[in-house]
Amino acid sequence: MKMTLRILLTVIACVFLVWFIAPMAFGVRNIGNALGIVICAAVIFRFGFAGVYDKLKLMMCSHTATTVLLRIIQIAASAFIVYAIIISGFMVYAMNVRPSSNETAVVLGAQVKPWGASTLLMQRINAAEQYLTQNPSSKAVVTGGQGADEPMSEAQCMYDNLTAAGIEPSRILRDDQAKNTEENIRFSFDIIKQNRLNQDVVIVTDSYHQLRARIIAHKTDKSVRVSAVNTHNNYIGLSAYPTYFVREWLAIPVELLK
Repeated sequence: MKMTLRILLTVIACVFLVWFIAPMAFGVRNIGNALGIVICAAVIFRFGFAGVYDKLKLMMCSHTATTVLLRIIQIAASAFIVYAIIISGFMVYAMNVRPSSNETAVVLGAQVKPWGASTLLMQRINAAEQYLTQNPSSKAVVTGGQGADEPMSEAQCMYDNLTAAGIEPSRILRDDQAKNTEENIRFSFDIIKQNRLNQDVVIVTDSYHQLRARIIAHKTDKSVRVSAVNTHNNYIGLSAYPTYFVREWLAIPVELLK
């Protein structure tokens, strides 16, 4: 039984190791890749090379200094595992807060490529289009400025794609100044209030991003009810999903401490 468990954990870690490395081929390189690779490598070493691990552990336990170091590593690893489980639970909760009908959609921006919307941005556009089609009385704020490497603002790109898909232009308001998620939400809330739109808000973004967006929304205005519409990932989005999910483990506490 013990051997079976070790093999299973090693195989799972190998699969995820490839899953963290794969998006690098699409230019996705961030702290999520790095942390994911380190975690997978540690699991593979611990369970795939159990004999080597046991010998190293025995050697470290023969000296006081290395014994203390080993205990620190074990405590830190255990604490991180507990944290990862808890924060993942909150992330799953946030991505499953369903909207009621005709809430105001806040569509968060993502990169615009020279040829048009990036994969992440197009997934958000498609999710927004589906929500707006299903809720004909709702309006949307598309939010995102223009970066130095972008041919147009993210808001304009979303507006163009949504109107081309048949959404009435009068239902879409634009914020083309925001440079990050915090500004996305803060500027969008200002637009919602200025135009007296429904202050029940549904945030349209990737599922792993919902918790951090929800935290920012509540810090911006605690009176606003926030729900989630998640993107549907294509194969490129799925290949990067664990990387972005793990990146949120680090981004969320940073947001909470701001």
